[in-house]
Amino acid sequence: MINLKTNIQNIKKALNQNKLVIFVGAGVSKNSHVPTWGHLVRKYAKKLNYTQCLSCHFKTSHCENTCHHKYYFSTDEYIKIPQYFYSYDKSENHHDYYAILKEAFQHDFKPNILNDLITSLRPEHIITTNYDHLLDHYQYEVITSDQDLLKSKSNHYLIKMHGDIDDIEHIVFKEDDYLNFSQTHALIELYIKSLLIDHIFLFVGYSLNDYNLKMFLNWIDYLGHENNVKESMHANYLMTTDITSNQDYLISYYLQKNIHVINLNELNEEIVQESLSIPLDDEIGRRTYICLKYLK
Repeated sequence: MINLKTNIQNIKKALNQNKLVIFVGAGVSKNSHVPTWGHLVRKYAKKLNYTQCLSCHFKTSHCENTCHHKYYFSTDEYIKIPQYFYSYDKSENHHDYYAILKEAFQHDFKPNILNDLITSLRPEHIITTNYDHLLDHYQYEVITSDQDLLKSKSNHYLIKMHGDIDDIEHIVFKEDDYLNFSQTHALIELYIKSLLIDHIFLFVGYSLNDYNLKMFLNWIDYLGHENNVKESMHANYLMTTDITSNQDYLISYYLQKNIHVINLNELNEEIVQESLSIPLDDEIGRRTYICLKYLK
């Protein structure tokens, strides 16, 4: 099994060769108290009274206020529930659907030190599925649409592939948005796939059951098999705390998909103690920060 030090050295090599793309998920924005995908989906679920209660095996007389399973949704449900609400919403131009998203992002969220560190590394490009503005104010040209890509003048992009909260009617959130992505964002998808051929991707802020991560694994798989180059394709990297000590089979699974897992749970005690002094509320964020810092 490739160890942490070797993975960091390989990522650093890609960084020095201007071949690193950092892919930023909601786990990074969470450190600025931006609502997570799960938080947003639960807002729609509550409006629809959509819960797991009907099929629940843990019912008690007091479960209504204390249950942790009520809004435990599958990956598929994360995109279906917003679609259910959108289809059910009879307000003009689906005003109620968009109002929930607007309300969730109306606060003045400030960049955190993870945002600062990621941009200070100066990867070739940064790609994110987040809608917020936490990465907008650095020296990267912001790309949110195919038109932006056509008009671009920079060599370093912040690609907000799922859109921006300021253009709320064009963000990718509900099921139809995902299913139509290849048509509505054809150039962005093509460009990102082209980067997968000769750039190293580092995924941060994603859980293993994230729908977006699964989509990218499928892209990598497809590119390798379709062109018969899977065995010679370079590795990509994923930082996560979702793998425990007895789940080596998961590491093998991702290796088969050209993803080397950096298991943040395996940081030694000295590094963990060092991370406690980092001014982030989220432990996963602190461990991610420590690992990214070694790239400098």
